Amino acid sequence: MPDRIVLAPGQIETLIHTAALEDLRHETTAADRERALGQAATALDALCGLAEREGADGVWDVFHELDRAQMLAFTTFAILELSRTGFSARGEHVD
Repeated sequence: MPDRIVLAPGQIETLIHTAALEDLRHETTAADRERALGQAATALDALCGLAEREGADGVWDVFHELDRAQMLAFTTFAILELSRTGFSARGEHVD
C-alpha cells in the first residue's frame, strides 16, 4: 500500500473547495489550472487514505460538505485519475 497523505476530513474539504475545479474554463491560465489540479490531486490522495482508514463513511462525510458543482467537478477529476492507475472497484488490477 502506498504512503498516503494524512489529512483530517475538514482539511480535505478545504483543499477541494479552494481547488475550485468547477471554476476552470478554457481561458484559465496554465498556472491557475496547474495549481487547481495539484490541490485536487492532493485532496484525492488524502481522500483515498481516509477511505483506507475510515471506510466509505469518512468519504461521504467529506462529500456531504461539497455543493453540487464541487462534487461533480471533483468526482469527475477523481474518476479520470483513478482510471489512469488501473483501479477496479472489485479490487482487481486492470491494465
